[in-house]
Amino acid sequence: MIGTATGFLVFLLLMFVAVQVLFNLYATSMVTTAAHDAARSVAYFGSSADRCAAVRAAQAAMEDSLGDYAKAGHVTTSWTCSDPNSVSVRVVATHPTILPPRMAGILSLGHLDRTIRVRVEEFR
Repeated sequence: MIGTATGFLVFLLLMFVAVQVLFNLYATSMVTTAAHDAARSVAYFGSSADRCAAVRAAQAAMEDSLGDYAKAGHVTTSWTCSDPNSVSVRVVATHPTILPPRMAGILSLGHLDRTIRVRVEEFR
């Protein structure tokens, strides 16, 4: 009886870890794609002043594409648009977890910190 209960508990724990890993992969992919699209739309503009002005619209489009995930405050961004050769956006996201917080911290699931750099191209 004790062996069966222990085995069932281990099985449930492994299932929770698998679900958390899948959710983490999906959320990471979603946030990275939205940030890359936003940075690419800002890098489209020719001058750095235009790029810095376009950040607000790109930020709004990114938050709109992330939906409730961004509205809940899980994602924060910081932009660098003054560089004449590239646009970069740093995305920090905290994914919700179904695991106990201590276990999610050990597995380093639930946190994303990425910097996306898009080169500005000019026609010659």
